Amino acid sequence: MQNPSLRYRPFEAGDEENILETFNLTFRQVCGEGYVDRNADFWRWEYLDNPAGSLAYLAVTEEGKVAAQYAGVLMPVHLGSEGRDLVFMHAVDSMVHPEFRRGLKKRPLFLEIAEAYFDAYGGKDFDLGFGYPVRPAWRIGERYLGYRKIRDLDFLIQDLDVSSRLAPESPISVQAEPVSELPKTVDKLYQDLRSQYACMVAKDRRYLKWRYQDCPGVSYQFLYAQDSETPRGLGILRTEGGLVPGAATLGDLLVAPDDREGLTRLVQAAGALARSQGCNRLMTVVNPNLPLHQSFLSLGFHVEPSSQWLERRLGSRDWTAGLDQAWLDQNWFYCLGDSDLF
Repeated sequence: MQNPSLRYRPFEAGDEENILETFNLTFRQVCGEGYVDRNADFWRWEYLDNPAGSLAYLAVTEEGKVAAQYAGVLMPVHLGSEGRDLVFMHAVDSMVHPEFRRGLKKRPLFLEIAEAYFDAYGGKDFDLGFGYPVRPAWRIGERYLGYRKIRDLDFLIQDLDVSSRLAPESPISVQAEPVSELPKTVDKLYQDLRSQYACMVAKDRRYLKWRYQDCPGVSYQFLYAQDSETPRGLGILRTEGGLVPGAATLGDLLVAPDDREGLTRLVQAAGALARSQGCNRLMTVVNPNLPLHQSFLSLGFHVEPSSQWLERRLGSRDWTAGLDQAWLDQNWFYCLGDSDLF
């Protein structure tokens, strides 16, 4: 039963100030020293500017204070194995105001707001939900909300001192270099690649421009690989604020699963750029069941469990996609850029 003193509803224009007040109060307590308040520009980018859409559901008091929020960013997804298009929802920014957290013997407000969100949108606005919940949210989500584990993430890490001494096995015709903005040929690259992966976020230029080029307050760097006039790959690099101290993060990637040359050049360019900005390691995340994972290992990367720093668990709940966790674990070409971890 919902709290009768609260109103449960979708977010409305003008809610952002109250949402941010509760968000920053809550996450200051959770994250501690070093937390930087989220501002209205970032909120508008995430919830109003996303070309695929974003959804938030609130529990508010009569005075307008946000007691709780469950929210998600929508992502278009293409199943190359079936030629089918879906919408995934990445659950982000869920929170409960400290004043409204209940004792263990009472029904948590987090559970109430999540159920209201799922009732409103699940199977209607999105086909499948996924996320990387913190441990308390995972426990309640697994027990009450249908969350199921896909896997605990491992990180792929390359020592840049070692990588600088690695020579290619043979001459490579592909060239990769930093570019100041997303090339227009990214749409062709995505169209060429989307049938080669069983499951991937639909990374056309419009989506990538919103996700990276227009993102306020975060500096992403673009690496573009081509052979003559043919696009071969795109990498998105971030050299600060990563999950592994001292490491630059290759957080997104568009390259054919069997294109060793294109991947090699992108990794080399990422490593050179990372070294120039003071990083001593390069890290990424790749589904270990995909051929690209083995390609990264052959380029000098090694596997480290995310629990060495802070465990990251990927989970999902299906509504209308028809994709269980075992299938996703085997087939989903996911990147850190498909989440708020990058």
